[in-house]
Amino acid sequence: MPTYIGFSAIDAGQVKTTNILNGIDNGGGSITKPVYSGKKYTLTDAPLVIRDFINALNIPLGSKVGQPGYGTSLWDFVFEPNTGDVQNQLQNEIRRVASQDPRLDINYLKVYPQNNGILLEMQFSINPFNNPQTLNIFFDKESSTAGLS
Repeated sequence: MPTYIGFSAIDAGQVKTTNILNGIDNGGGSITKPVYSGKKYTLTDAPLVIRDFINALNIPLGSKVGQPGYGTSLWDFVFEPNTGDVQNQLQNEIRRVASQDPRLDINYLKVYPQNNGILLEMQFSINPFNNPQTLNIFFDKESSTAGLS
């Protein structure tokens, strides 16, 4: 399984401190620690596959340069009425996105309407491990993001 070591973009827009200590008469001191703009993290195996899947669900279909079939059209369904036909279309779209990643096998998939969006409940396994896992993803229409719930 591949390993990705990188920097998290979570809270990247927050104001960073400079770690400057106050000197004599509260003047500027020296920088004692470097300023990191993100937290370093390592993703391997299952968390990497889950992060890739959630990223694919957050990208609108056709917006990735050079890959018009990458992403999802799920956000078009957020404001639709909760009918059996719409739920089938949602499940088909999620299965289409998951089929683009050969590491991911969906065993069970159910879509529920929630207060401000759609809740996706799925049981999946990751190749070659085949350990079933349950994942709940909430599509929030107010922030237009998909994330773990």
